[in-house]
Amino acid sequence: MKRSIVRKLFLSITILLVVFLSIVFVGQSIFMQTFYTNKKVQIVSQELTDFAQAYKAGKYNNNQFQQELSKLYSKYNTTLAVLDKRGVLKAENNFDLTVLTNNGKRVYVPLNNLLYSDQIENILKLNIKENTRITIRGYVQDDYFIPLYIKTNMGIWQGDNQSSNPIQLSTKNSLDDMINIEIKGKVVNLHLPIANQYTYSAQMNSLMGAISDWTKTNEDFSNYTDEDFPLIYRYLDRANGLENKVFIYPIKTNDGSKEVIFAITSLQPVNEAMYVLKDFYIYAFIVALLLIVVVSFYYSKLITKPLLKINSVTNQLAQLNFNEKIDIQSDDEIGQLSNSINSLSENLASTIVNLQQANLKLMKDIEKEKQLEQTRKEFISGVSHELKTPLSIVQSYAEGLKDGLNIDKNGYYADVILEEVDRMNGLVVDMLELSKLQSGTYTLKSEPFLIVDCLENVIIRMFENNGIDNHYTFDFSIDEETFVIGEKRKIEQVIINILSNAIHYSTPGSEIKINLLDDGDSVNISIFNEGNPIPTDKIDKIWDRFYRIDESRNRQNGGTGLGLAIVKTILDLHHSTIKVNNKENGVEFTFNIKKITN
Repeated sequence: MKRSIVRKLFLSITILLVVFLSIVFVGQSIFMQTFYTNKKVQIVSQELTDFAQAYKAGKYNNNQFQQELSKLYSKYNTTLAVLDKRGVLKAENNFDLTVLTNNGKRVYVPLNNLLYSDQIENILKLNIKENTRITIRGYVQDDYFIPLYIKTNMGIWQGDNQSSNPIQLSTKNSLDDMINIEIKGKVVNLHLPIANQYTYSAQMNSLMGAISDWTKTNEDFSNYTDEDFPLIYRYLDRANGLENKVFIYPIKTNDGSKEVIFAITSLQPVNEAMYVLKDFYIYAFIVALLLIVVVSFYYSKLITKPLLKINSVTNQLAQLNFNEKIDIQSDDEIGQLSNSINSLSENLASTIVNLQQANLKLMKDIEKEKQLEQTRKEFISGVSHELKTPLSIVQSYAEGLKDGLNIDKNGYYADVILEEVDRMNGLVVDMLELSKLQSGTYTLKSEPFLIVDCLENVIIRMFENNGIDNHYTFDFSIDEETFVIGEKRKIEQVIINILSNAIHYSTPGSEIKINLLDDGDSVNISIFNEGNPIPTDKIDKIWDRFYRIDESRNRQNGGTGLGLAIVKTILDLHHSTIKVNNKENGVEFTFNIKKITN
């Protein structure tokens, strides 16, 4: 099958090349130049006439109008432009602006004729926008302003010559007859081209130059009849030295407005090419044979390229890589297959992403459940460990009471039992509190409150109402009306736990210092007690459950071992930090809480 296709391709291409070369050689040798010139002028004249009649009758909408221009250019290398009675180019997307002058007058400035000149880039560099302050110097004609000079804060544009401006198609109003003025103001309305809205080409620039040259002849259309159009004359582009034919067709549209259609087509010299090709004809067949190989190879690649692309993409799909897409744009079965594979890739990618998100959520739920389970286990383990000793004591003293071992000490036994029961009750309450805070289900009831009042209330309860031997100083350098945000009851619990810890571990009768300091967005609270420092290797462990610095875990010298763990958990929920530092003669705890600023 492959050999048969290759053979057919070779035969077809070979015959095509031989016929093509023969026609080209004979045509160039005998009458190429004359035929080329006459035929092209004839065709362009007929095409322009058909276009003018249809345009005059209003048969073209904007899209059809642009399609006809593209057709003439692509098919006959002919560029066409339509100008109104003032010589302003009619473009698909208008390039103009309206200036509100300093004296309150609106001035319309058309710039369409610059769309196809090399000066359009210089205009765009001025970065003209609405409300831009602008200065324009030029000529006024009716309600149009013909600019020769434009200045903004981004730079200056100045036309190289008058052809850069609207071209006067009437001899009644020449630039010499108009007033040269300058206006200043701000831009209140503008239409500027963006990418792909204008096309600068050498041929269009040649056409604008040809129109400018023709207007200087002051030729009047009234001297001609409809049969004389289109007018045709020769134009030599001085920029590139190429000879062109220019076609002129004036019309009057259905709405009564007068417009002129201009077209230009290039007549490049063909004599040199004809003589060179005569001598080069011998080598053409050698080149043709090489071309057959190249074209055949390219053609085969062109046929198989879509299949190779599909194979590559499907291999990527098999490896769960959905980023690569098939970019084949055709209406045949291969194009439909490509679209189906692309849709399959997108659906699979979306499904896998959804599965990954669901799996991630499931993993988070499982991890959360593991944490809750771990919290329950730690709770049970901690309670079992901490209740074991007090329960043993209660059991021993209760048995003593029951057996009547020492009736005189019955009151002492009862007091010990009550003390241990109270201790166990406190332990259970602290454990439940800590478990609730660490479960991830607790929601803070944050509200603004006065931090100074909060501290004063805690100090009164801790020191003045309990008869504690330690002295204290309370110093704050913030406004008494300073509000912080958080759950007041929990912050009080944090302060109470830290103060209780400070009182317990401080030297009896020593002074405890409490300070408040404004730290910008937050308030720092520090509590210092005199006493032994915390060993460096144990500072990070004091926040753990049931951890006591006293390794003997003497129950008479410490609390439940949960106070600082509760403190750390509450502050974490408030997104606050707490630090402990050994000072020269004691220990200082410092934490912060977010401040409410006006």
